[in-house]
Amino acid sequence: MAADSNVRVSLIGLGRAGGFHLASIRALPGVSLGHVFDVDRARAEAVVAEHGGRIAEDMKQATASADVDAVVVATPTQTHYEYASAALDAGKPVLCEKPLGTDVGQIDHCFARARERGLPLLVAFQRRFDPSFAEVAAAAHAGRVGALQFIRSVSRDNPVPSIDYLRTSRGIFHDCVVHDLDLVCHVAGEVPEQVFAFGSNFVPAIREIDDLDNVVIALRFPSGLLASIDVSRQGTHGYDQRLEVLGTEGMVQAENRPRTTAVLSSREGATHAPIDHSFPTRYFEAYRAEFACFLDCVRGAREVPVTHADVRQNHRLADAAERSAREGRPVRLAEVDPG
Repeated sequence: MAADSNVRVSLIGLGRAGGFHLASIRALPGVSLGHVFDVDRARAEAVVAEHGGRIAEDMKQATASADVDAVVVATPTQTHYEYASAALDAGKPVLCEKPLGTDVGQIDHCFARARERGLPLLVAFQRRFDPSFAEVAAAAHAGRVGALQFIRSVSRDNPVPSIDYLRTSRGIFHDCVVHDLDLVCHVAGEVPEQVFAFGSNFVPAIREIDDLDNVVIALRFPSGLLASIDVSRQGTHGYDQRLEVLGTEGMVQAENRPRTTAVLSSREGATHAPIDHSFPTRYFEAYRAEFACFLDCVRGAREVPVTHADVRQNHRLADAAERSAREGRPVRLAEVDPG
């Protein structure tokens, strides 16, 4: 496909993530909405009426239509593999929300099909595309803080997701922590060999579905680098997202972003603007940059930055952290089924 070609996208799923991708389709040049598919037909009809495109009547039409150049999978977690593999089988490039599959076998199958057909397959670990986190990673990779010694990632959700969502989310390690694992490994440039996780549940409804709402994970890397990740489902103060990298020659940090830079100072002290309320505003730029990257991959202008090995290792690390929290012991990555 030529670098200036218009990319016609089939958007499967019109929930939270689908809404972000729809906004990118409308905002970015050189892309248009081809087909829309959602189990809620009224929602699909409303999107088509406002933004154009056509309603796909079934999965085959959504993934295999000749007048579609690429497919975006933003459906509930348990359907990702089915839709992504169908689109790849039909010869379409795919942007798929994580997780790509429920095990490494499904992940391997999708990437094998993508390689066989010469198709881009981008799994959506959007934090890599956040401008602040990307700057931290670039500084670490350029050696600006020296040899890496410690990485800290903090992620606190707000508001608490609905229980209906959490029931099918695969749990906090595969739904939330996996993003931190991807980001930490991306910054580190290596894969941890050992994981130790602890978890608690303070929200009664989350406890009832046998999930955790607060977890802490310690990671040890082959080089001696250490990392910590702490994740909470209940950050009542706002959507708290921070990253810190300590090296032998300095430190680089990405702090929370206030809604404005205005500071009110008085006899009582200083009042700062609150941080982002939730992920739609915090990661708006990341979703947009991720989609622009996908379009470049479809046009052949760049390689997919999130590799098969990345997606595979993220899944195995989430499995290792989950096992560690359940068994109350450190887990070596070598213990986790490689598939």
